[in-house]
Amino acid sequence: MSSAPEAKHVADDRGAALIVAIGFVVMISMIGAGLTAMVTSEVGNRALLESVRNRQYAADGAVEQAIATLIDDLANGTAGCGLERATQTSANSVDIRVETLVTCGAITGPDGLPEAQVSGVFSACVESGRACAADDVVVRAFVGFEQDLDGAVLSTSVHSWSVLR
Repeated sequence: MSSAPEAKHVADDRGAALIVAIGFVVMISMIGAGLTAMVTSEVGNRALLESVRNRQYAADGAVEQAIATLIDDLANGTAGCGLERATQTSANSVDIRVETLVTCGAITGPDGLPEAQVSGVFSACVESGRACAADDVVVRAFVGFEQDLDGAVLSTSVHSWSVLR
């Protein structure tokens, strides 16, 4: 009985499948590590952006509340030119300080006669127990108020509303 002749290998390729398998595992591991790092980074970014958004929304709402309060105070005569006050409110788990400064001046009306101009500057920052520093202001609004002779506010005009941080 004759046995079949063995095939001669031109080159020794024993173990090549193991090298390919190890390379494949390393490549898949690197892809997995990259995806894990990306997901971890995105979760951290989301938390930071959520914190900034909550701070901005809280400051925005606090300034709106301060404007509404000033309108009422102007109408009932408890606020006037030169008023400076600070109020604190909380929204979205953020304590906000709003500093209000009321200034008065005269402008020329449409009929050419001088009219009183009442303006409010509202600066909102995260409450820290001290006055809002310029770098800490989250929202700053400049608002004008038109009043009748009895002090009631007839209209409100927002001259600027800036989200700074």
